[in-house]
Amino acid sequence: MARRNPTNPDTPDWSLSEQQLTAVALIISGKNFQETADTIGVTRQTVSQWANHHAGFQAELNQCRQELWSDLVDHLRSLAPKAVQVLARELDGDAPMPAALAILRACGLANGPLAPSGPTDAETIAAELALKEDERAHVAENVQTVIQRRVFDRALAGMAASLDPEHTRPLGRSPR
Repeated sequence: MARRNPTNPDTPDWSLSEQQLTAVALIISGKNFQETADTIGVTRQTVSQWANHHAGFQAELNQCRQELWSDLVDHLRSLAPKAVQVLARELDGDAPMPAALAILRACGLANGPLAPSGPTDAETIAAELALKEDERAHVAENVQTVIQRRVFDRALAGMAASLDPEHTRPLGRSPR
């Protein structure tokens, strides 16, 4: 459950503890949940809970991932002039196909890497989590309704069978 903002009790407080901020930094640096948990002194389940159910943690993690991605893309762009020169030489060489494929990938035309995405606003994430929980509850209700209907149908069929000892004709129909 989210803490409530002391200045407005109706507004969730998505601020993160030092442990949570450290966990985000560790995950961004490539640590898995177990390594992160071991480093900050919590269980893996706690880190998993933060990553899957804490809107503020998810927002911070998404923001950091997007910043990291942006930095990586900027660095790759700085290498682009050199890479283009190499590719141009390769295209004129004996085996131009690998260079041509590299160019298509770099342009995003050959299933290149996708940038990380996801909301970076805790309120949006909280609303999405609530919607998913409502959908799960609705599915559970539908399953329960189907189970109840089947139980009812079986009971009705049992009652019908007891009223028709021959079990050869449906109720309401006369023999021909």
